[in-house]
Amino acid sequence: MRVRITKALAGSIDGIQLSRLSKGRVYDVNTSLACYLLSEEMAELFEAPSETRNLESFVPRSIAADRSRKKRNGPKKKEE
Repeated sequence: MRVRITKALAGSIDGIQLSRLSKGRVYDVNTSLACYLLSEEMAELFEAPSETRNLESFVPRSIAADRSRKKRNGPKKKEE
């Protein structure tokens, strides 16, 4: 997830030194760190301007979550 840091940070979480993240900069971080930073209001979600985003590969989460899964064909049972 891409987030913009909104506050000066200190300390570490899960072995990541938060002081390395600069206020105002955008970082691509893992989901758990992003959720922590967002919940503590230390960061905000960042979206690239629409002209730079590749819209062909962009699928909103609301749509992606609603896609049905394909059925997997398991081994066929022998009929007796």
